[in-house]
Amino acid sequence: MRSKRKIFRWLAGIVMVLAVAYGVGPRNAFGPDTPTPREAPPAALAELDGWLAQQEASFTDIRPGTAKGVVWHGAVGHKTPWSVVFVHGFSASRMEVAPLPERVAQALGANVFYTRLSGNGRTAEAMGEASVQDWLADTVEAVRIGQALGERVLVMGVSTGGTLGTWLALRPEGQAVSAYVFMSPNYGPKDKRSELINGPWGQQLALALEGEMRGRPSEDPREALGWTNRHATRALFPMMALVKQVRESDLSAFKSPVLVLYSQRDQTVDPAEIERTFARFASPLKTLIHVTDSESVRQHVLAGDIKAPKSTEPMARQISDWVRSLPAR
Repeated sequence: MRSKRKIFRWLAGIVMVLAVAYGVGPRNAFGPDTPTPREAPPAALAELDGWLAQQEASFTDIRPGTAKGVVWHGAVGHKTPWSVVFVHGFSASRMEVAPLPERVAQALGANVFYTRLSGNGRTAEAMGEASVQDWLADTVEAVRIGQALGERVLVMGVSTGGTLGTWLALRPEGQAVSAYVFMSPNYGPKDKRSELINGPWGQQLALALEGEMRGRPSEDPREALGWTNRHATRALFPMMALVKQVRESDLSAFKSPVLVLYSQRDQTVDPAEIERTFARFASPLKTLIHVTDSESVRQHVLAGDIKAPKSTEPMARQISDWVRSLPAR
């Protein structure tokens, strides 16, 4: 009996040591709440296209149609009353809901700026090169360009682009934005196993379960061009760190006008997290719309020629009508 008790105490001690080792293990870190330093865009609008082309030319593997760029409403270099800044989602590109941003811009008489989040629109391996701070820098840069392009700035973000837009709205740089439109914003993936990444040993667990690479390329050539569906597993780490950081932020500081469009049948992000996060926004001008008429298979990318073409025009009207209803500054 004494021997059994001794073995039990020994086993209990091992379990306790393992539990402590697990609890104090390395965690997926957001890092400094500071964007990666970047060269400022040119002050002269006539130089913007050339500057963007030069910046993107430093990457030789950008897929056609996914690079950063401006769509001018009229003459090149002409500032418009509104500008539309589009921030795409994780593993996606400017093709994600195209031509929705341009349809909204046409209705508003606005220039459009499409950003490309670092690592996206390139190779599977490149997706794993970006940090959270790189994406923050892409977002801040996009708004600075939006300020140059229009008197008022509308930020449109899809999925993780909506997460980045939420981060921006809580920052001094977000004061330059007149309104936000988020589509299926990512405040937590539908698959709750993803949350393990932010726990102890989360990165190591993800790599052990998924390997260095995850996913597979789409058989649809248009989707294969617009999304990096097969990518480095470590690309999930900054995305999940950003989600956690935004969810744990003081969202009562979000006071800008905001329109959120989402589906309660979303299979990619958790609709309940969208509802909970939206409820925490303190904006006096906020609207939450449950989209029920999108033909999107997974009910996540709710418009655009690739995933849900029939929904594009109705959603463009819905967004542009909402923007036009906002009070003048």
